[in-house]
Amino acid sequence: REALELACKFYQVCLTKNKEVMQYVFYKRNLNRATVKEFRIGYAPKGKDYLVQFLKKRGFTIQEMREAGLLNQYDGDLFRGRMMVPFMDNSGSVIGFTGRIVGDGEPKYLNTPETLLFNKSRFIFGLTQAKESIRRDDYVVIVEGNMDVISSHQAGVKHAVATSGTAMTEGHLKILSKLTSDIRLAYDGDAAGVNATERAIMLAGGIGVNLSVVSGYGTAKDPDELIQQDPKLWQECVEKHEPAVDWILKKYEESVDI
Repeated sequence: REALELACKFYQVCLTKNKEVMQYVFYKRNLNRATVKEFRIGYAPKGKDYLVQFLKKRGFTIQEMREAGLLNQYDGDLFRGRMMVPFMDNSGSVIGFTGRIVGDGEPKYLNTPETLLFNKSRFIFGLTQAKESIRRDDYVVIVEGNMDVISSHQAGVKHAVATSGTAMTEGHLKILSKLTSDIRLAYDGDAAGVNATERAIMLAGGIGVNLSVVSGYGTAKDPDELIQQDPKLWQECVEKHEPAVDWILKKYEESVDI
């Protein structure tokens, strides 16, 4: 936990020292200072072992860094040249990271591997920041990507969360259904997003959870893109959610000759 917390602070400082990455975060991704601070966004510098050397000086062993999920197979930095967003548990402690490549390169997103602290089939990104709004207004919006969550919070819909780097599981649904019975799915509008929505509806039905669907992004492919066009459009979409059965019937009407 201490290694991960220090890594998070290291990445935050690295962001403030790199003008090019600050341009990317503040102007290309349109994030403001409050959002960057709230989600503790940072930057992992390019180079094979900047973080390793930093943590070694603080007394951490390679084994501890490996167990924290911070190293690659050669015991160098796992994350390099990426915008870093920490994964936090319910108490706000850092348990892992997701890194988005700045510029060109693959994979676009890289996540911490499964560790003692980070279990992707149970972890919900953004829940730390969203749970107060979810409890107060009694609904949650599940989006597909971490950037959708961050943009949504900045746009005033602070009820957004995402399953990170994995498909929806029963574990995710059970955690959220304890907070609210109004669970709204807002996945991407492409074929993969539609398939994921359908799978999630079936999964929820199996454990007795009712879902509704947020759709109608117009020309935007996902919530993040819609928010870049106009945050109000996203707020309206979230309010116009429809029951899952109605959504499924509409989808079949589009593709099947009824």
